[in-house]
Amino acid sequence: MEDRFTHTDETYWQAIRLGDKAALEALATRHYRPLFHYCTRFTVNHALIEDCIQDLFLAIWEKKQALTDVTSVKAYLFTAIRHNILHRNRRDQLFTTFDESGESADPVFNPESLFLASEDEQVQNDLLKQSLDRLPRRQREAIYLRYYEELSYEEIASVMGLNRQVVANYLQHALLTLRKYCRNVLLGGLIGLVAAWWFQ
Repeated sequence: MEDRFTHTDETYWQAIRLGDKAALEALATRHYRPLFHYCTRFTVNHALIEDCIQDLFLAIWEKKQALTDVTSVKAYLFTAIRHNILHRNRRDQLFTTFDESGESADPVFNPESLFLASEDEQVQNDLLKQSLDRLPRRQREAIYLRYYEELSYEEIASVMGLNRQVVANYLQHALLTLRKYCRNVLLGGLIGLVAAWWFQ
């Protein structure tokens, strides 16, 4: 295929359906790191994460002729990897089962995933980390998908198996909580971004 940066996820998807292995490799290369980073929300077992990602793209290739059109390839990949990693965690009983109520404390949120840190921002980052770690788990996941992966409300709802209004509620509650914990500190523009996205 041509330079992978000239293609959209959807053009790769269509090429994969036609049996283009280079398109599969390009799609996997484009999304490997985002998928890997997302999976660290659920487990610290990097070998397990790598297995799940490889299994995901292998499954896509094996069922390429049965693939259908999808609205968002990125949302499809995140939905699939979320299902895979949670299923493997439960099956292997290596880690705490994902708390659907959103109250589990692990894993902690990594503030560096939201913006690049500098020495001048260290204090702000530390406060952000503490504040994010206080959020319920599913709120943290919604924040990650919205502000790091830049998924739409509809895409987040698809990934997390929720409806759009629940996603909106998670993000609104997270915003209010962050404002409460961090009202006296500027958080690298994060609060402003949250407000802008929420009230758009």
